[in-house]
Amino acid sequence: MAKKKINLRDELRAHKFEFDLLQKIPCTKQENKEYQKLLKDGGTLPEGVYAYVYDNGITSTTEFYTIYETDLTESEIREYLTYKQLSHIKTIKNCVLFFTVLTIISMIAYFLFMITAY
Repeated sequence: MAKKKINLRDELRAHKFEFDLLQKIPCTKQENKEYQKLLKDGGTLPEGVYAYVYDNGITSTTEFYTIYETDLTESEIREYLTYKQLSHIKTIKNCVLFFTVLTIISMIAYFLFMITAY
């Protein structure tokens, strides 16, 4: 059970980034310089422009990005996610097949080894 409240909107947004329904588009070098100067002068970033946040929690003052949201309909998003699921299922199937074949080969090799040992 969670010890603190979880913001589900933030979780949903993170999943959208994970599955490329939202994408971070890096700003150009020129735009980065403009936004850096703007912040140095005490201004704020324009709407839709965000600073990168590093893993250690520090916000970048030199690199910025915008967010691109796809214009897919609800049914197209569902279809996209279904194909993503199918792709993952296919990968799992191939892994199971690989380990099954590997197990059968090792069983046959063990059997042949035991026969030749006598």
